[in-house]
Amino acid sequence: MKNYVNPMEGKLPVYADSDMTHKIGTLFKGSTCQCVGEHNEMAIILYKVSQMGKYKVGFADPKGIQAW
Repeated sequence: MKNYVNPMEGKLPVYADSDMTHKIGTLFKGSTCQCVGEHNEMAIILYKVSQMGKYKVGFADPKGIQAW
């Protein structure tokens, strides 16, 4: 897995499906994630959703994340 960060000023939406029809979360500016793969030109990411150590997996636009 590779480590990535959201370098954009805005928020990067995260979806439950590769068609981007069901939003499940947001990757805020400066937030990190791991890219676990790709499907239908969408990045499959693992990202932290709480300070309690909980994580989610979802689809995001790969143009919105940058390797670090």
